[in-house]
Amino acid sequence: MRSIVFNFRALAFYSLCAFWAALTFSNALTEITFVVSLVFWICYQLQRPSLILGPLPKSVWIPLAGFIILCLFSLLWSEYPKQSVRGIFKWLQQIMVFFMVIDIFRDEKSLSRFEVVFFGVLVLAVANGFYQYFIGKDFLRGFERHASNAGFRISGSFKTYGQLGAYLISTLPFLAALWRVPAQSKNVWWRSLLLGILLIAGLVVLFWTRSRGAFVAFGTGVIFFLFLKRKFIYLFLLMLAIGGAFFVLPKGMIIHMDIHGKEQSLVERYYLWDRAIQVIRAKPWGGTGINTYSAAHNKYDRTQNWRVRTYYAHNGYLQLAAETGLPSLFLFLFFLFQYFYQSLKKLKGIESRDIRAASAGLLVGVFNFLVLCLVDTDLHNPQPVMIFWFLLGIAWSYQTVSDAPKLGLTQSV
Repeated sequence: MRSIVFNFRALAFYSLCAFWAALTFSNALTEITFVVSLVFWICYQLQRPSLILGPLPKSVWIPLAGFIILCLFSLLWSEYPKQSVRGIFKWLQQIMVFFMVIDIFRDEKSLSRFEVVFFGVLVLAVANGFYQYFIGKDFLRGFERHASNAGFRISGSFKTYGQLGAYLISTLPFLAALWRVPAQSKNVWWRSLLLGILLIAGLVVLFWTRSRGAFVAFGTGVIFFLFLKRKFIYLFLLMLAIGGAFFVLPKGMIIHMDIHGKEQSLVERYYLWDRAIQVIRAKPWGGTGINTYSAAHNKYDRTQNWRVRTYYAHNGYLQLAAETGLPSLFLFLFFLFQYFYQSLKKLKGIESRDIRAASAGLLVGVFNFLVLCLVDTDLHNPQPVMIFWFLLGIAWSYQTVSDAPKLGLTQSV
């Protein structure tokens, strides 16, 4: 019986690793690997006396459970029930990824193996970005690079440059954290060299996305980290570099002009956010129903401006409130607040320098993603949001790995 439990956990682990890889290039494979992972995980749970999730403290899982319940209830008053049913399944899928990762990636050996998978997937994504930039098409999906006033914009095997940017700002801080020098390793130099080269190459690919939202989110995350670590000299140097970038970068990367000579992105977001706010004012408690914003918002739009019609809100939090109500948004934000609060508390108690660094890198990546959601649609975009929930689970696993012996979780894959 013990060997059966071990096999189911191992199968769930490798399926989740395949799921992580699929997130970077294929929605179809993402769905397949998710279902396979879920089946193996459920089989594993059936062989266990109880479910242990890290554990998640009540302060974290209670607001998350409340958020899930309100999302489910939004189906009752949804203006488009069919879309809401699909939306509920999407959110449940994302949160199940979070739970599965916390449960399966719970010991140092499993996390070390994931680091290898993480490194391999990132190498492939960055190499694909370089290939697309110089050849014109990526070698995985055949997506073409796009010309812009600031130069070629690349998306890699993601559908848009914004999604590639979201992936990179979420993962590069973790890579930077892994760029450490283990004292027990005899081959320190080549490992550090490879990670350093990959980090620089990843930053170059991020630059080639020409995504201003990703740049701002990444810079905000780095500033947040340096402030927490009280690295004020580095913070000052970073601020100088950011200020100098305005004089060095191409004008097309800093200002996107429309046909009227106005800053296109800011003007468009003004109207996008104004529409979302109008929906929230009309439906503050329950919203229009989960996953209904693109279909429902026009009827509440009093301005009726011609710009960016039938678009997402380009602010994940406003769109979430418009679809499921302000109480739902509050619970989601409270969950995130408690998650970061508990995580930062746990960081102080982690003795291992390597695990503490990895945890901090993951938290910075997650923070970057949440900042990007202020100006983009990634909270409602399948690939980026799945990456977010996966990394959220991995970060918690790193923070609680020292609790494994106490919980009887020493068994690895």
